[in-house]
Amino acid sequence: MSTDFSHLKGRFKGAYQHAAQEGGPTEQEIRRAFATLAGAWDQVTESMSIALKDPETRELLKETASSLASALGATLTELGAELRKMGDEDEDVAPSPPARQGPG
Repeated sequence: MSTDFSHLKGRFKGAYQHAAQEGGPTEQEIRRAFATLAGAWDQVTESMSIALKDPETRELLKETASSLASALGATLTELGAELRKMGDEDEDVAPSPPARQGPG
């Protein structure tokens, strides 16, 4: 897995260097942008942490997740039924194997 991350890092670095050569933002501008993103991410995670300490928020999250899971389950069940139906229709249309001829 660390090899994957190392490879990914190299790809991002190469893409950045290419963009910088093409007149993209400077390295300093990119560093500032990442610092801004990191700060925003910290604020989001902190606010989520605070919100999830509230029992009502946790309960609402559980209910919402349960509703999402139910909807997803229903959708997958419907999809499965449609696929089975399509498979049954394909079998009805499939040509019959040739009749065997007797000896002789």
